[in-house]
Amino acid sequence: MVVAEIILSSFITVLFEKLVSADLLKLARSARIISQLDNWKITLSQIQAVLVDADEVSDLYNLQRLLVRGCHRLSSLPYSFAKLINMRHLDITDTPQLNKIPLWGSESKACKFLVSLKKLEVDRCEMLVSLGEKEGHLGISLASLKEVELYGCKKLEHYKCSNSIERLVIWNCGSMTSLTFPTMLDLSSNIKIIHIDGCENLEKSWLLNKFLSSLESLVVWRCDDMMSFPEGCFVYLTRLEIWNCDNIESIPDKGFGFLPLFCLKTLWIRRCKNLKSFPHEHLPSLTSLEELKINNCPSLDYSFPCGLWPPNLRNLRIGCLNKPMSEWGVQNFPSSLVELRLYGQNSGVVSFEDVRNTTPSSFLVPPSLTSLHIDCFEDLESVSTGLQHLTCLEKLATWSCPKLRDLPEKLLPSLSFLRVRNCRKLEKRCRGGTGKYWPIISQIPHLDV
Repeated sequence: MVVAEIILSSFITVLFEKLVSADLLKLARSARIISQLDNWKITLSQIQAVLVDADEVSDLYNLQRLLVRGCHRLSSLPYSFAKLINMRHLDITDTPQLNKIPLWGSESKACKFLVSLKKLEVDRCEMLVSLGEKEGHLGISLASLKEVELYGCKKLEHYKCSNSIERLVIWNCGSMTSLTFPTMLDLSSNIKIIHIDGCENLEKSWLLNKFLSSLESLVVWRCDDMMSFPEGCFVYLTRLEIWNCDNIESIPDKGFGFLPLFCLKTLWIRRCKNLKSFPHEHLPSLTSLEELKINNCPSLDYSFPCGLWPPNLRNLRIGCLNKPMSEWGVQNFPSSLVELRLYGQNSGVVSFEDVRNTTPSSFLVPPSLTSLHIDCFEDLESVSTGLQHLTCLEKLATWSCPKLRDLPEKLLPSLSFLRVRNCRKLEKRCRGGTGKYWPIISQIPHLDV
């Protein structure tokens, strides 16, 4: 019989105790399932016996997935685990005393162990200091390994990525300072996705590697040492996210030279409080860009935005920048824009108006929208006339606009989604049964008030 999956966890002992409890035995007899219960006990005893000595697991040659969870006293995995030649997925979770995972074995046998392993997940192994990489064997061992995910390994300081890896995720490994990749010229790069989050001590040099030229998605969150990007490296990148990187000050000033003009589809730059330089005048060159999110960057160049946008942009989230929204003026959004989310803290915007009635404290919304979210406009009072021209609008949401008192009545019957939250004055008008807008909005399919 092929063993597809086995779970090592403290719950096995608890389950065994439940199976032999007097109450369960009594219930089993009354329901005439005592024989089935006996079979379960025998099977569980056999599993438990195997797990008493971890070396026995290595005899399960057909094992394809191994989960090690909640083994709080397990400090190391035996080298014999590497004999699981058919294992494809190794998941080690909540095993806080584990300090080493000897995946590579001895150098002479490095290529013979775990030859089928494709995915490695390590989560909350707080004492882990090594994955057992061997110097000189980077890019050779574990040629089958495609995905590596590391979460909450607080003492792990280094990781060496082999050339076989296609997807790498590292979250909340606060001690990690070094992330290295192959440098041998004869090794091709296969890596497509990198997601780094909460590695505040990671040296910025990890990005300066031509091995990353194959990347298609790069997500960097909460990495304080990150200060800038290299130019001309990411030729296949379709997605770039930069979040909460407080020390990044600039994006290359020679246009978007580090980004592929005809590949990039998604660009997020959020909560980078010291970002000053952003080559927004080159945005029209990003012809493939469909999704742009740039918000909570209070130090950004005051000239942005200036009415220049990617020509095929469909989704835009923007606000909380250095330049108040009330001073943006006409933005010439592309006709392709259908989803817009505005963050209005300190915007100075009092009303949304159409192009015929603009005032210094108003904001113009493009007519192509099908979805509009309005968030945290402290001074916003009215949208009744400024949204009437949105004849394609299907979704409207307002959040934390304490002074907002009205909605575009003519558009309400055509909406499929309406949300009003933390808008005290407007919520009163939308109240079921008594509110002014209730007879109109009560028929909206998805209503959240």
